[in-house]
Amino acid sequence: MDANGMPETLVEVIKYFGESTNAFDFMVQLRWPEGVYCPRCTSTEVRFIGTRKIWECKARECKRQFSVKVGTIFEDSAIGLDK
Repeated sequence: MDANGMPETLVEVIKYFGESTNAFDFMVQLRWPEGVYCPRCTSTEVRFIGTRKIWECKARECKRQFSVKVGTIFEDSAIGLDK
């Protein structure tokens, strides 16, 4: 692992991202470095639903739910990020 705690070798990458929490947290930070916002209306008024690992937009006109995969190449994949 490097000074930031990120994996450096292929074996470390497989172990690190094999844990779903690490993979999820990495994708969230990569996608929304300034904070999570609704991909549909860009509102920052969102709440996280931890049991399902999704967000819900609290904007009155939107109210959509979304995951970290929405709008990415992983959106239609049933395979988890840890794979």
